[in-house]
Amino acid sequence: MRRVNLVRELLEIALRESLAKIDPSGKMELSEFRVISSSDLVIEGLLEGVSLVGFAIGEGPELIMAFDFENSSAIVSRLLKLKKTGILETYDIRDLMESLLREMGNVIAGQFASRLSNIMGYDLLPSVPFPIKTVDQLERILNFLGGGKRLPVFVGLVHDDHGSNLDVYIIPSAGFIEKLAEHPEPFRRTFRRPRGVEYAR
Repeated sequence: MRRVNLVRELLEIALRESLAKIDPSGKMELSEFRVISSSDLVIEGLLEGVSLVGFAIGEGPELIMAFDFENSSAIVSRLLKLKKTGILETYDIRDLMESLLREMGNVIAGQFASRLSNIMGYDLLPSVPFPIKTVDQLERILNFLGGGKRLPVFVGLVHDDHGSNLDVYIIPSAGFIEKLAEHPEPFRRTFRRPRGVEYAR
């Protein structure tokens, strides 16, 4: 449990600082960061469906960062209102929405990978985005990352001042968790705060 809590603190700091770097005004921020089990994520997918855009981060990969755009209701609503006016009549509204939000995910995943690289002391590069559309796909990814072990899944809720929400899932591989347990230097570097310096919250 202590190991999971340390990984959670590390990933939460990296995500908060990434969002602060992307939007220094603070209008887009992390309002929640929690841990669920990989089996809970699968059950959630069975009950509600799966509509994620994922990014593999690092070799192996070491983590998967995925975004759930189904909950971006405010963005969908705005685009649908535009469609009613006829502005987007010639476009497939869903394809356009996914394209826009995939770009947003690309920016967040890129900044997160960069921040995590600084913490870990080696390059962790993000892949191109890929869709995760079925529970079977999700289970294959979880089994591959966990090597048969149950994994913690870190879930962040990002919101902006327009009322839009974005769910972010960070799934570390079993190897990444083990590496941090065996070599905790990144934790020491991350949590050694100079006097008078606060991490972005």
